[in-house]
Amino acid sequence: MTQYLLAAEADKIQDFIFRSSRLREVVGGSQLLSRFCNEVPGRLQPDNTKMEVIINAGGSFRICFNDKDKANRFGADLAEVYRRATGSSLTVAEPVEVIDDFGKASEMAEDNLRKAKLWHAGWQSQEQIPYTAFCASCGVGLATTYTTYHKSEDKQYLCASCLNKNAERKGREHPEELGPFLGAFFQEVIKEPERLAQASWPGKEERNGRSKKDPTEDIADYDPRRYVAYLLADGNAMGEVFGECKDPKKMHELSKGLTQAMHQALAVPTKEIMDNIMENTPSSDLFIPVLPLILGGDDLFALIPAPWALDFAQSFCQVYESEMDKLVKRLDLIVPRPTISAAVVICKSKHPYKLAHEAGGARLKDAKRTSKRINLEKKESYSAINFEVVLGGRLVSAPPIGDFRPTLRPYWVTNNEVDDCGLSIKRLIEQRWKLRDIPNKRLSELQSLYDTSLDNDEIEPWKSQLDRLLLRINQRNEDQGGKIETALKSLGDSNSPYWREVSRYPDPAWYGHGLPDLLEAWDFALKLDTDRNAYEVNR
Repeated sequence: MTQYLLAAEADKIQDFIFRSSRLREVVGGSQLLSRFCNEVPGRLQPDNTKMEVIINAGGSFRICFNDKDKANRFGADLAEVYRRATGSSLTVAEPVEVIDDFGKASEMAEDNLRKAKLWHAGWQSQEQIPYTAFCASCGVGLATTYTTYHKSEDKQYLCASCLNKNAERKGREHPEELGPFLGAFFQEVIKEPERLAQASWPGKEERNGRSKKDPTEDIADYDPRRYVAYLLADGNAMGEVFGECKDPKKMHELSKGLTQAMHQALAVPTKEIMDNIMENTPSSDLFIPVLPLILGGDDLFALIPAPWALDFAQSFCQVYESEMDKLVKRLDLIVPRPTISAAVVICKSKHPYKLAHEAGGARLKDAKRTSKRINLEKKESYSAINFEVVLGGRLVSAPPIGDFRPTLRPYWVTNNEVDDCGLSIKRLIEQRWKLRDIPNKRLSELQSLYDTSLDNDEIEPWKSQLDRLLLRINQRNEDQGGKIETALKSLGDSNSPYWREVSRYPDPAWYGHGLPDLLEAWDFALKLDTDRNAYEVNR
């Protein structure tokens, strides 16, 4: 029987999810999108029509029909329901006939979708009302209601989209009933239903009698200076992986397995914090200290505790690699080892989440580009982690220039050496532990010395300053001097002045060092499996 493959995809998903001044509504937007993908296709299925849902996650749809006209009608209905539910648009491509080769049909459907996104046929009418009010939450939607958004707040004008997000965010009474977004993640973290019913999470309106908080304030309780961290991640070469699926069953299993791998990857370090650190947490209730804001397909944006941010990202990438490797082997897909790129943004709890996401997006782009380059040059696949600590009003620091640069970012997720392409993030985390008893004065002196860009003609005078500093440290405390020298070698090169040569095609070679990166993220590089109090030594 002839089949027709319909491809559809939500437009500007992040704009829709972030179309709010409040972090809490980001969760509602993600939940609304997840529920739409899971429930709406089945409800719109035409009568007496065979419909096979291959992909329905992260705002992306691939669905097979046995009737072209009904496929077109379904696509139009899907776009209209999405518009009414979210106030945003969804692009639907012309259905592609599937004759013998599903893989070829899938490629054609993808091409049709890209063309449809570039050129929307027809015209779109805009709502026009003589007297209008814009939504007080998102600032762009036309208000439909004048009501209270959150308890203890004054009434304000709100649009239908923000009201829908708010309704989704509130969910139901128990987390296991929250649906495919938060509920699925919480069930991965706490598998026992009776314990899950007692759980709370960042931003929950009632936490064992505690007053309602913004999600970032709950997470800021983990850090004495009230820093939080945002984790962004995106799978590498996923187009190539999906392109290897030559039949709809494999593509469906890959899409389903990818979602499970992302949930598992986020849940493992979350459980490590809960199991190993909970005795030192601000409250005694069963608190899940991570809040996913976007978790669809291979795309992630999550709020996490700052002190363990780097190790959390490392654990996330390692679990993703392991789970995806099992998946592609089970599906018998001939693809490179699955990897992922991640970025961590560490900032004050009051820092706007949109600015944090923009900073993370820039760092994530660098990580993906570097990961792709090492794959092209060395035919090896590594997950990459980049990070940014937002200090003061600085959003994203300018990339360093010069022959000698105070960074080695991004870092790799591997236990092996990466030759001249950089270092493993594991090195930073290990040296944070080994240098825990070094006085702050010594760390400050090293930071002021290494945290600068140099040209070749400046390196000799700089080396003289380093030699004098190391000599002074050794004279006063030989044990501390030995630890510092070991760290300089581990985070750079084994030979003085310890700068490590970095070659990342097609950029020209330069020299860098990991110590400035470590000192920048000093308070946020704690190990997940180590008692936090063990880092607090008398210095």
